[in-house]
Formats: sequence, structure tokens, C-alpha cells
Amino acid sequence: MKNKIVAIGQWGQKHWLQLIIIMSILMMIFLCLVLFSWLFGYWSNALRGTHFELMSCWSGVTAVGGGIATVVGLGKACWTKYGYDSRFNSAPHVMPVQPQNAPTAANNAEKTKG
Repeated sequence: MKNKIVAIGQWGQKHWLQLIIIMSILMMIFLCLVLFSWLFGYWSNALRGTHFELMSCWSGVTAVGGGIATVVGLGKACWTKYGYDSRFNSAPHVMPVQPQNAPTAANNAEKTKG
């Protein structure tokens, strides 16, 4: 179980940008759903008098906005680390080379076999 958790963590470190993009897309979908429900409630109040509470949607928009800000903050922190590592730990215009002793999923698989 520990190896699976470590493998998931290593996969997350390797694919952090894809994870940020996926989380951003999900947060935008949630925002669109909340705004669509607000629009439906607004028209429902006007046309049928359903007494839909429009302030509930504003709290949903605020919560989703906070989530989007968190995702953007995580992305910025990761991108800044990547930029500093690339700028100061490698030659200009050269892709950084992963050290041989860095833990990878392949190394962990070999350790568990033997």
C-alpha cells in the first residue's frame, strides 16, 4: 500500500501541469453549473414566481471562485519552482537532466521485484 501511495505521489510530481489543467477545467465546469442554475432561477422567478433564492447562487459563485484562486495559486507555485530550477540549475536553453539517483516508478518497481 505504501508503494502505491508513493507511486501516485511521484506520478503527481511528474504530471503536475496536467493535474492543474484538469482541476482548472473542473472548477470552470462547476462555475458554469452554478451560473446556469442562477440564470434558471432568475428567469424562473420572473416568469413563474417560484421564489428561487438568488443569494444561494452568489455563495456558490464565491466558493467556486475561491477554488479557482487556489488552483491558480498552486499552478503559479509549481511554475515558479520549475522556472527557478530551470534558470539556476541547468545551462541556458538546455533541458534539465534528471539525476540518475532520483526516485522513479521504474526504480521502485525494480526494488520491489528483488
